[in-house]
Amino acid sequence: MKHTPRLILSLLTLLTPALAQSPAQLKAELKKREAAAKKNPDALVEVGKWAATHALTADAKRLFQAALKAKPDHAGANEALGNELVEGKWLPKKEAEALRMKALATEFAAKGLVEVDGVWVEKDKVDDAKKGIYHHDGEVVNREEKVGLLSGKVRHPVTGLLIDAKDLEKAQGRYFPIGGDRWVDEKEANTFHSDFKKPWIVRGHHITLLTTMPIAKVEPLLSQSDIGFERVAPLLGGKAPAPTRRPVVWLAESNGQYTELGAAFGDGSDAAGIFLGMPERVLGVPTVGEVRPVFCRFEKDWLERDVRHATAMAYAASIAEEAGADLPLWLLQGFGSYTSRFENDSDAAWFAKQHMARGGVRSVKSWFSAFAISGESESADIAGNLFQAGLMLRFAAGGGDAGVTEAMQALTALLSGQAKGSADKAISKLEAALVAAEPAIAKLCQELAAKSQ
Repeated sequence: MKHTPRLILSLLTLLTPALAQSPAQLKAELKKREAAAKKNPDALVEVGKWAATHALTADAKRLFQAALKAKPDHAGANEALGNELVEGKWLPKKEAEALRMKALATEFAAKGLVEVDGVWVEKDKVDDAKKGIYHHDGEVVNREEKVGLLSGKVRHPVTGLLIDAKDLEKAQGRYFPIGGDRWVDEKEANTFHSDFKKPWIVRGHHITLLTTMPIAKVEPLLSQSDIGFERVAPLLGGKAPAPTRRPVVWLAESNGQYTELGAAFGDGSDAAGIFLGMPERVLGVPTVGEVRPVFCRFEKDWLERDVRHATAMAYAASIAEEAGADLPLWLLQGFGSYTSRFENDSDAAWFAKQHMARGGVRSVKSWFSAFAISGESESADIAGNLFQAGLMLRFAAGGGDAGVTEAMQALTALLSGQAKGSADKAISKLEAALVAAEPAIAKLCQELAAKSQ
């Protein structure tokens, strides 16, 4: 769809001259030009080009072939027919491609590489490749990206998406491709991507970010996504998500847009300001595939925290999906809260003080069973639930209770694939250990609040 405007413009440009003449007139003109060309290959190619611009496709092809009959190595005629020059010989495109692939296969096999799904990889990377995981210069990429990188493509310095190497200088000048091969400046690109259906796609170190916000406002937030990812990574065994499960975050440009996203993808928990899309409503994201994004609200004063929170949630959801685990809402939001409210001691102290003002740590057992976030929840209850969810993981990560530490380590091992077993059982054991440690959790909250200035 996005190529249509450019394609229509090209067709109109080509057809405009033809509209001024009838088919009979065009044929007569073609016959006159062809007779004048005689058997001169250069002249035949020029007539062929004229025929092509007047929608006389079959005649154009015939004339290019006639030029080749007179001069088999005529560059213009070969290029017009789509032929390619390979080692000094013009070949049809398919033959040229097959020859290149054969040469590459010989070269790669000699280097000890192994072909997996049409991609040559190192022997020790074969198992990963069979799972759709490819490695390239320190990056973990999917097959599509690997093929692009091997063909010489490079990453756009701003969006991280793949572009032709010849376009790198334009990209470094903050120009962006839209609608196919068309490159525009930042202002026009922002206008193009302000459309809800054509958001920016920005590839960070760990996540892919979708948004209709101006790109200059998005770039600083990528560092916050890195913080969110790296903060929660130890709780997930440091496991990197598979490229096909790359965490995706949609950052709303306004609260109105967030409300629309909540109506389309939410299950009611969007009242928290950050939510994981419903499993039956996946989103197709170029270079990633079909995913369940985490959607993030727009609140200017909370934006950096929310991006960390959303990234941590998206990361945890991705790892859990790969492990076949279904995380309860408290734990999913807990991963987010652990980085948005407990990223440092100062933040943790401020939020703990607010939580103490709301009554402190709630009965952990009943809190687990009643945990909910919905449009009917009071804002204070939502804030309390989010903080206490993060507090549970802060306590589990901080040690000090052997039972909780052991349960958390067991869950981490399962989610990261380091151990096998039931994730549901592991989560239940963690919840039971946290219930038993309620006095120590309440004490931690008090100690954190006491540090608040």
